[in-house]
Amino acid sequence: MEVAMLPREERRRLQEIEQQLADDDPRLARKMNQTSTVGYLRARLSVRTLLAAVSGVLAVACLFLGEGGAVVTAVVTAGLLLLANTVQLRAD
Repeated sequence: MEVAMLPREERRRLQEIEQQLADDDPRLARKMNQTSTVGYLRARLSVRTLLAAVSGVLAVACLFLGEGGAVVTAVVTAGLLLLANTVQLRAD
């Protein structure tokens, strides 16, 4: 949610909390304000997505090497991993 969409009082309160954090623990506040590509990717990518990407790369490599069975295996593995990322199983 974007801060601009919040009511004025909530934005003011968030700014107070940010200021209090900066006063209490400046090092942590600096870390939270820093954004890096690696940190962003680490937050956005799950292990399954990373494994699916690796499987996709392996599928392409096997395709160029002429390994048909390995291509099928890698593509199926990548597909299952991506599907597992989108489907959530719940135990009721």
